[in-house]
Amino acid sequence: MRKNNRHAPFAIRKYYGVMIIGFVLFLGVMAYYSVRFKEKRELARQEVELEQSVDVGNSATQASTETGTATEATEASEEEEAAQTMEQSVTYDGKTKLTWPVTGNVLLPYSTEATVYFETLDQYRTNPGILIEAKENTSVKAVKQAKVTEIRNTAEYGQTVTMDLGSGYTATYGQMKDLTVKTGDTVEKGQVIGKVAAPTSYYTLEGTNLYFQLEKDKKSVDPAKYLE
Repeated sequence: MRKNNRHAPFAIRKYYGVMIIGFVLFLGVMAYYSVRFKEKRELARQEVELEQSVDVGNSATQASTETGTATEATEASEEEEAAQTMEQSVTYDGKTKLTWPVTGNVLLPYSTEATVYFETLDQYRTNPGILIEAKENTSVKAVKQAKVTEIRNTAEYGQTVTMDLGSGYTATYGQMKDLTVKTGDTVEKGQVIGKVAAPTSYYTLEGTNLYFQLEKDKKSVDPAKYLE
């Protein structure tokens, strides 16, 4: 019995030593996981803040895009309205008299049902327009408010300008130069659109003139019935 009692304190010390070591290890493990928990919590917090920042940025971008889109739509609408207003303003009732593009005698009248004599060509042929006598460099004026739809050169009429008068009416000015308009322009009544050029080889004997043709729904009509 005495021998066993002698070893009892040692066993107790060993037991407490193991307990202390286990407790220290427990504290170490708890401290480790506590640090890891804090790190994860911090990372989670940063991720949430980042997501919120991205959401705010996306919202701002979306708002900016929506504002830009709305602005573009408004501008497009305004341009469309302006175009429609312009188209509506270019009209012609077919009764209001047109101003003469130049002042001068009619060298060759309009004639589509009978032929007239063309001195330079030395032949009789129909004439879908009129030739108005005018000196070279005379200013040519728009007969009414209209929109320029075509500018081109032809062998017979030289440089020509075609305009939409509205309601199916179009006017073509030929044998011109020094144009002051371009395709797409809208001109006002009496506005100078260019000058009279030297006659083409088709009209050298007739003399310097302005060719003027008027059409209704792509069919020529007599300009003399519409001019003042």
